[in-house]
Amino acid sequence: MTPRKSHDPVPADLEALPPGLAAAWGVVDAGGRRGPKPAHSVEKIIAVATELADEEGIAAASLPKVAARIGVTANALYRYVSSKEELIVLLADRAWGDPPALPDGDWREAAALWSRRLFERFISRPWLLDVPTTVSLTPHNAAWLNALITVLGSTGMAAQQTLNCAYLLDSHARYGANLRRNTPTPAALRRANPDQRRAVRAVRVFLDGQLRSRDLNAVADAMEDPMFLSDEPPLDGFEFGLARILDGIESYVRR
Repeated sequence: MTPRKSHDPVPADLEALPPGLAAAWGVVDAGGRRGPKPAHSVEKIIAVATELADEEGIAAASLPKVAARIGVTANALYRYVSSKEELIVLLADRAWGDPPALPDGDWREAAALWSRRLFERFISRPWLLDVPTTVSLTPHNAAWLNALITVLGSTGMAAQQTLNCAYLLDSHARYGANLRRNTPTPAALRRANPDQRRAVRAVRVFLDGQLRSRDLNAVADAMEDPMFLSDEPPLDGFEFGLARILDGIESYVRR
């Protein structure tokens, strides 16, 4: 028996894997099922699903809507993807794209750049935030994780601590992007409703009175900050939180 090399994949029970995982890694050819030669390709299916998700959110990337845009029946898509779950896995992996090239020699600078690029990825494709967290590692998000834990390796932290730090940085980028997505700017409110300025002012005045009447003055004072009136959300909150996370990691490493 020929010994298995350390980098050779361990044979897996493919039927026990979550939908789409083997296809995402290219172990199973999603378009290679029996029957007449397919008129389309998996790449085409995923590209169309991406267009729909970019336009209307991840719920729009359904088999019926993809099929309608391509001009086939929903049943015809099963020659390319085995289920909606598989479609979402392949769709999300494509949307992740390649990780950023990170600088050598300074783990903190590299980790900060990684976090900013991840934040920007979620801003550009907010529906990635809605991908179920049960989706396993696929090639592109694994590459993002690999890039980060590689630069964090210079800190000397153990694998578990390194992964914990990666979780912190990932969570911060997700939260910041989700907050940006769900917080309409004053400019957006004005576009939606020309009379919204009056409503915004009414809400602020009302809340100020209610907060101060209950001695919740710290919140009331914070809401008077000019940032709450800016037309575009500042990055200060994201950058402040990122710096504090990196401070904590640096302090931990120096112990």
